[in-house]
Amino acid sequence: MPITFTAGLTPTFPADSFGSAKEHVRQLATALTGGTAFFNPLATGVTALVTRIDAVKASLATDKSTADSESTTMQGYVSGTLPTGFSDAEFDDDDMTSIANAAIAYSTANTALQNQLTTLKNYLTVVDVDNFKLHMELLSGIDPAPPAGVIKPNLNGLMGLAMAITDTENRFGITFTNYLTGLFDTLFTGDITVANAQTHLDTNPIPTTYASLGIVTAVNADPFNTTPSALASSITALNSGMNTYGTGVETHQGNFTTHITTDMAYYNSVVDKLEQYIQAYSVSGHIQDPYYRWMYDYVFGSSVIQEVISKLNSGEIT
Repeated sequence: MPITFTAGLTPTFPADSFGSAKEHVRQLATALTGGTAFFNPLATGVTALVTRIDAVKASLATDKSTADSESTTMQGYVSGTLPTGFSDAEFDDDDMTSIANAAIAYSTANTALQNQLTTLKNYLTVVDVDNFKLHMELLSGIDPAPPAGVIKPNLNGLMGLAMAITDTENRFGITFTNYLTGLFDTLFTGDITVANAQTHLDTNPIPTTYASLGIVTAVNADPFNTTPSALASSITALNSGMNTYGTGVETHQGNFTTHITTDMAYYNSVVDKLEQYIQAYSVSGHIQDPYYRWMYDYVFGSSVIQEVISKLNSGEIT
């Protein structure tokens, strides 16, 4: 049967402890529990970038639909059903097929560009994977911790690391270094990367759309007043612009990845440096006792360590 908790039973709190937390701590707790404590400085720019990605994809999808429909129509003209003007101009099934194939190639290139845009969008928006969204939100505190299987530092860890190494180097008499800008570099410089990507995406991958070419209208004209090669070439010309645009999309995604790589390399270097400082205290504890010091003197201590031990024993250094 279920266990019933004793009614009215409460903890025994110290006298005068109710409401005794400092006011600034209480207000911080309210902000943290309410999810209003942190702000991602890149969020606005990234949101605008994603909105533009959606707009470009929608435009591409509409134009692809026209190309798919017209390529199907042109393939249907083949084998005895060519438009009168087209056949009267002494063009045949192969000529019509070449135009249809150009439309199909455009559709393929269009799909490839849409996929590149989707990949970039996912890199900026999908939650709980190792991408730019996770990285910037861990740094800004919006995301408190990485998902299982992803090892990345969060805001609390980075701030603690910065404080620890800064205080340690100060005690060691090492000239001050601002580690915050390196550990949180993406938040300081990522807006430029977002803006550059926005500038590229604000251009039009299809300033001349497939729909504007009027291909089916042209092949149905009577008299037919152009050539199949001219129509096919006008379609093929669109692919180059989309391919160039897609290369730019991948370049900008690479720039976002560079932020992650740079930040993690800096983080790892700071962690390594702090670990060496901490080990210095460990070695110091060992060499205070002759029994343990012997290992550094005669087994694995370098000449540098041996000199430190000698100076310490002679009182030359503290």
